[in-house]
Amino acid sequence: MASRTDEKSPAQPPPPGILTDTSDPEDGPASASAPPRSSDDDVVAVSRWRRWIILFTVCWLPIPMTFGTSSVMAVTPEVASDLHVDETAIHVANAGVFVAMAMSPLIWNPVARLVGRRVGYLLAAAVMCLCSLGAALAPNLAAFAAIWVIGGSTGVVFLVSGQTILSDIFEPTIRGTAVGFFLGTCVSANTVAPLTGGIIATYTSWRVIYGVQAAMSFFGLVMAWFFVPKDVTPAVDLGFRTGKPTSECLRTLASTFSPRTVFKMFLFPNILLADIACGLLSFNQYGLLSSIRFSVGERFGLNTPLTSGLFYLAPGGGFLLGSTIGGKISDHTVKRYLVKRNGLRLPRDRLRSGLGAMFLVLPLGTLLFGWGLQDNIGGMALPAVSAFFAGAGLMWSFSGLNTYSAEVYPPCKTEVISSKYIIQYSFSAVTMATRVTMMESIGIGWSFTITAITGFLAGVVVLFLIRYAPKTEKLMSEGK
Repeated sequence: MASRTDEKSPAQPPPPGILTDTSDPEDGPASASAPPRSSDDDVVAVSRWRRWIILFTVCWLPIPMTFGTSSVMAVTPEVASDLHVDETAIHVANAGVFVAMAMSPLIWNPVARLVGRRVGYLLAAAVMCLCSLGAALAPNLAAFAAIWVIGGSTGVVFLVSGQTILSDIFEPTIRGTAVGFFLGTCVSANTVAPLTGGIIATYTSWRVIYGVQAAMSFFGLVMAWFFVPKDVTPAVDLGFRTGKPTSECLRTLASTFSPRTVFKMFLFPNILLADIACGLLSFNQYGLLSSIRFSVGERFGLNTPLTSGLFYLAPGGGFLLGSTIGGKISDHTVKRYLVKRNGLRLPRDRLRSGLGAMFLVLPLGTLLFGWGLQDNIGGMALPAVSAFFAGAGLMWSFSGLNTYSAEVYPPCKTEVISSKYIIQYSFSAVTMATRVTMMESIGIGWSFTITAITGFLAGVVVLFLIRYAPKTEKLMSEGK
């Protein structure tokens, strides 16, 4: 049985973003005595080799989930032709999947509280496997979209539970690196999936994509069965087995499925602003990915699934590099401020690590990509290189924010991460549904100018969190 390395815990959890020290951390070290401790400084004791296998497992299951949405980007015309609909219908259906992903924490979080995080994780993997098979066999758009949406509703389970599992087993000073690997795997799949889908659709049928997704889901299910750790927090006891009145049991059940616990996180300004920053970055991410077949494909004659899928390697390489570097820089920033403040660690310290990416690398790469295509500058080299740097800047930006979500309010980290994905995938759904129409209406260059502005605005939001969080935290701690 996994146990905490330190049995002591604070009598009352601090408000979001506040540790056990109440002084303004910008003034320097709190004192020369032992540094204050955060409620997530203690981790579950597991062996080193098992810790890294757990990391591999939680990194694996988001891959087939990502295949369900991203692989279609390179084969949209082929899917639309086979189902006898226009391409817009496929884009709208894909946006519907993102809406389902955004809302899925409201369903799967209560399920996990009832049956335990581990069992809920396994159930989600099984549902995704079955829905992948169903999508491969769907005879028409209605059946395909319905199964696609149901399968997509499981996706955020692996993202939320994955991050909470990593925050349980990795110390704060290396947690950013672990989350960086996790994030890098997830987003790299966004670019490998279209290429893989393009290869499959070129030589067989697009339906085989979902057969591959089912096999990957099954492999992840087996790995999770053996290696996902037992729950730190016990499951909710409804009381049916202990003889409680039925009415009381039903009230407990209704309370468990109430979305209030997640939506309550939006009442904290620092959590809401961090969620909005992630949403703006996600708008940028899927604005880039969903436009490649339309913008790059038509400009350079990459009209087959295989040739257009190859271009996704450019942002994909940037995603992988940015998430790895971003995680390392995030951890380095935390260590630097630990020394500066005599051991006091604040979750928002790591947000500083992504400012350069949000204010410079991401907007510049996005603008060069859009206007290079609009004005036909630099041939294919400029869009490829700029997509790489935009992808690197994007994941560099995401690394600190994702880890911050897991640390800012440890007693409710599942709810905080869930609130992040609700906003993040809502922004993704908007850009998926409107991207092609926007480029047709105002042009590729201006569309990516808007996209670049969203990345810059994310930096403004993060800068506010860094500079002014102590005042907002004090107001929350006083109940104002």
